[in-house]
Amino acid sequence: MKNSFRKLLVLLLALSVYACSSSAPPRESSQTAATDLPFANDIADEAVMGKWARSCALCHVTGEAGAPIAGDSVEWQQRLVQGEESILQRVLEGYNSMPPLGYCMACEVKDFRAMIGFMAGSNQ
Repeated sequence: MKNSFRKLLVLLLALSVYACSSSAPPRESSQTAATDLPFANDIADEAVMGKWARSCALCHVTGEAGAPIAGDSVEWQQRLVQGEESILQRVLEGYNSMPPLGYCMACEVKDFRAMIGFMAGSNQ
């Protein structure tokens, strides 16, 4: 049941990102980032969140194959202390069950920084 709930959550998240990116009027950026975490200067915009929903959400919402769950501050803090370069290297080259580029062939390093910041909670 818990797994079904997570899959439903991923589907709803993907649908909401798609709906917001195609119909929402442009707005002024009023977001601020936490300054005490790495990646804090990378605010995730709708285009990046669309990439995240298509490429990362499947594993990072459910914790599939040991992936750190988005928003789990304890899990992410353990990774953030390793430093930005270490985390980016694992994303770019692959790590454990995560393939190189985490299935996002259209992503750039700045996108990965924003996605990591989002999952770690530094973009809220």
